[in-house]
Amino acid sequence: MTELSQDPQTVANLLFVDDEPNVLKALRRLFRGAEYQVYMAEGGADGLEILAQHPIDLIISDMRMPQMDGAEFLTRAAERWPNIVRILLTGYADIESTIAAVNKGKIYSYCSKPWEDNELKILVNNALEQKRLRDERRQLFEIINRQNQELKELNAGLEDKVEKRTEQLRKSLQLIDQAHDALKKQYADSVKVFAKTIEMRPGIKSGHAKYVAENAREVGRRLGMDAAALKDLVYAGLLLQIGKMSLPDSLLTQSLLSMNSLQRKRYLNHALEGQALLKGLETLHNAAELIAAQYEHFDGSGQPLGWAGSEIPLGARILTVVRDYINYLDGSITGTAMTTEQVKVRLLSKKAKDYDPLVVDTFLALLAESETVDERPIIEISWTQLQPGMEAAEIICNDVLYLKNQILNEKNVEDILELRKHKKNLILRVRMGSDQQSG
Repeated sequence: MTELSQDPQTVANLLFVDDEPNVLKALRRLFRGAEYQVYMAEGGADGLEILAQHPIDLIISDMRMPQMDGAEFLTRAAERWPNIVRILLTGYADIESTIAAVNKGKIYSYCSKPWEDNELKILVNNALEQKRLRDERRQLFEIINRQNQELKELNAGLEDKVEKRTEQLRKSLQLIDQAHDALKKQYADSVKVFAKTIEMRPGIKSGHAKYVAENAREVGRRLGMDAAALKDLVYAGLLLQIGKMSLPDSLLTQSLLSMNSLQRKRYLNHALEGQALLKGLETLHNAAELIAAQYEHFDGSGQPLGWAGSEIPLGARILTVVRDYINYLDGSITGTAMTTEQVKVRLLSKKAKDYDPLVVDTFLALLAESETVDERPIIEISWTQLQPGMEAAEIICNDVLYLKNQILNEKNVEDILELRKHKKNLILRVRMGSDQQSG
């Protein structure tokens, strides 16, 4: 089954592989339009036949399929057609298979089933744009190589031609730099989308990644970290919870202090699980090291290595403070939401024990500068984690304010979820922590 476009020069060829016809139909509907040409296969073998017959730009494959699963299919596709972008559809229970697909199938990204339509389209568009930039960059390198060869063959007396070729070379290099900058931006955008996808897992706190990343970057800037280190710090903040994807729901919904020793050990191990998931990606290597060290304590009592003081990377020391601040506020650590003043007292009491004193002082100074009448932080959450009892700072639908400064009841939540079915852009911002006055 194929949808054709009248302008093949601007069409992206997509291949969807899934053994469930309903899933294929849903994907075809989602990507119906003049900018896409869609091919569909109900298994890995059929998918390989289509790849052999048509120039495909991007593959979206299910993980669980009979005879040939998604990991094997994408691995074979990568061996024969390495320039095709590969995306895996996977369930939360398939974390080990997903890791295999990342390592062997060299996938660009993965998306959890069921997917959110808008986020999947953004993921696909970013992937196609990155592929286009890679193709342009490769073409530019070919042009440069060809021009260099021509320059070698020029007669020494043809100085005017040499000058013209040199100018062409300069422009080509400038275009390469522009393409490289665009690729870096696309990569950063992809990490942000990936972080939001992680937070759609029930039990993984939504909105925390963005808050931690932004505040950690500002603390790092004030402590003199260079641009490269700040980039690693932001990536680590966005992906700080990735290792939690392997944890059962029972642990994700339990406060840290209510866990027994075995549960606590398994929970804290998500830091190393996150490092393991990211260690194969060179750009995220430093960020993975920070994620692994997020539970080291300043006095050496933390894990997994028992590092102390400056042995702990500065980025990890920053992430620990900002992460615990937001987790104390929403009750993830103690089981009860706390006020901002209570959390500040808690951070100060643990200076030189759990936390770097300089980092605590810098972070609290940052909070003091940004305080308003109600100083509780506001974070943007996923619709999957909307619950009665949350305090909505503002609910915005298609750029129109729907609710503001209201404690949500069951009816509010039902109305908002119903609204989401019919509207494209829904922004949910909630206040964290306990109200100061109810303190």
